[in-house]
Amino acid sequence: MPKFLLLLLLTVSGCLHAQISISGTIVSRADQAPLTGAYVYPLSAPGKVTTTDLDGRFSLELSEPDSVLVSFLGFKSFARLVTASDTAILWPLQPTDAASMDAITVRAKKIPNGELASTRISQMDIYLNPAANADPLLAVNTLPAATNVDETANVSLRGSPSEATGVYLNDVPIRSAVRLDQSNGVGQFSIFGQIPLADVRIYASAPPVNYSQTSAGAVALYTARDLPTTTNSGISLNLAGAGLSHSRPLGPKSGIRAFVNVANLDAFRALNRKGLPELKASNGFDAAVQFVHNFSEKSSFQLFYLGFQERFTFTTQSPYYEGDFEQRKPRHLAIANWQLERNDWAWSFNQAMDWENGQYRFGNSITEPRRLSGHAAVHGTYNKSGFKLKTGASTNVFADRVRGSFPLSDYAISPEDPSQTYYVKTDHQLVEAYAYGQLRLGEKWLVGAGLKPLYGFSTEEIQYTAQASLKYRAGKWHRFNLGGGRFAQFLSPGPQVREWQWLELRQLALEYTYERRFWTLEAALFDKQERYELSTDLRVSGAESQVTFDNKSLRAWASLAMVRSRSEAAGVPSRRDLPFLARAQVQKSFEGNVSLGLAASWRRGTYFLPVIGQMPIPGREGWQSPVFAAADDGTRYPNYRRIDLSASKIFPLGEGQLILYLSVNNLLNTENIRSYGYDATFENRSEQVFSRRIVFVGGVYNWE
Repeated sequence: MPKFLLLLLLTVSGCLHAQISISGTIVSRADQAPLTGAYVYPLSAPGKVTTTDLDGRFSLELSEPDSVLVSFLGFKSFARLVTASDTAILWPLQPTDAASMDAITVRAKKIPNGELASTRISQMDIYLNPAANADPLLAVNTLPAATNVDETANVSLRGSPSEATGVYLNDVPIRSAVRLDQSNGVGQFSIFGQIPLADVRIYASAPPVNYSQTSAGAVALYTARDLPTTTNSGISLNLAGAGLSHSRPLGPKSGIRAFVNVANLDAFRALNRKGLPELKASNGFDAAVQFVHNFSEKSSFQLFYLGFQERFTFTTQSPYYEGDFEQRKPRHLAIANWQLERNDWAWSFNQAMDWENGQYRFGNSITEPRRLSGHAAVHGTYNKSGFKLKTGASTNVFADRVRGSFPLSDYAISPEDPSQTYYVKTDHQLVEAYAYGQLRLGEKWLVGAGLKPLYGFSTEEIQYTAQASLKYRAGKWHRFNLGGGRFAQFLSPGPQVREWQWLELRQLALEYTYERRFWTLEAALFDKQERYELSTDLRVSGAESQVTFDNKSLRAWASLAMVRSRSEAAGVPSRRDLPFLARAQVQKSFEGNVSLGLAASWRRGTYFLPVIGQMPIPGREGWQSPVFAAADDGTRYPNYRRIDLSASKIFPLGEGQLILYLSVNNLLNTENIRSYGYDATFENRSEQVFSRRIVFVGGVYNWE
């Protein structure tokens, strides 16, 4: 799938000073901050281009009066005639609407206000992140708080299972946010990779009570709600396919954005045969449309639809059979949001319908899930000086129908072996209501507390979430946040959870942030107790820290996290037990709108139980079944290491811009062991590795 569809569009405005030599300063209209790296050139000679320096200054030589254009990521493009009468110019640029699918340029940072500490990343951070492949959830998985131990878009925060992390689009919970979900890590992306986003927020610990179906943390994604003010179009072409995007106003109160994308990985496979030798075929079709309407200044409506069809085939093996894994999955997701403001209250009414119809085949095992999920909620926020009240209620409906066939034994899994058919029907309804209050005590203190009861109709149980937070600003540059409580969630089946079940989680987290000039220091301590069917006494504790330098043209950060995830009784580590997890990234912007990025990660190998013996299988000569070590006598895979590289270049072209990009994942072609494979005797072991070096190239052209 082209995960770089709209590596970003932008286009800004420019105005300049004429004669033979002109100079000026480009700043943001919003805060008067200088814009470094803005593109300035005469329209009659696009090759005669210059860029602004760290202070937003530029100089340009003209042979005669000419129209000059200034272009910068996240701002509207504008051309103006410059004559000899113009002198030094100070030009404030207007940020573009996210409606035109342009990116905001805010860097990943702590959100200073709100009930809980969280991190915000922008669309630009996603596209420039060398390890993200332009996917928002993969970008989240590069943050210090992310403890995912594979290469997928499944989000695990601070040692908790991915099922305990809620993922939301426009405040609606998304039950299955990952597509092409293969056990070997090939092609795992989120369903959001093609969607232009206005904001992404990550709550690494206690999530706000207004988010339904989550306990350990939350990732909230938002599409742009502003009306498009201009008509914008874009076309993309890369190794994985091609796409078209378009946005335009529909009168003074309405607007529409849409994209369509056709994917085919033949060219991608041809360039990366050694990097992904298992991949045999992949194709798909994506389409999305967003309609926005403003009834008035205080009332708006948004309807978003996403649909896709994907097919995927790769070769995989078990000890007793090697063959093709085939997946087909059509998906339809529709979300409606109505925003309303009345006096001191802000109301939102959200509805969603999510339907998927998949088919998975390997050997004599077939799974055909039909899943329908529905969501309806009302949220109200009351704001007065120094006080905030949030209240609301939601209901979630899940209707699962799964049919297929399964092998009669663990070793008889070839297509010729006998199998048993099955059909499972599951229906669940969950109702939640909440109230949360937040009070400011002077200029330095902010306290909050909330309660949310949950009722499951199928289990006839009432669970509850209760949380509190305390924020303290110690001077100009220091901030502390203490938050936690008891959280409940009705877990749906996923990579680590087999059946619907309740999760009870108690957690406490202390977070610290220091910001001064170009430097930011962030640190956190956390402790959790998790109770669910497969882990009834899991204790998770850890620490993380990150140092960031950001002067706009250069952004560099390094982080270190340590997570202890073990059963309290036996002290047995879980797969997410990580004695160390180190990450670093560097992103540098050069003159001529060239950007380079480098990302590195290094972590301890995951805990597993090795094979210590074999037992003969009756009737299968030479075949044996494994005997595994005891739970407290496991070992670890070798340490994981990976380096990723990205590069991009922006060219002016007519009334638009051409963006070319390159990414190389696993630059050093490190063979990181994902697991060990065995033959049918379980005496000969082989190494099964994560993705090897992968190269991806493409381009995007955007115009008004």
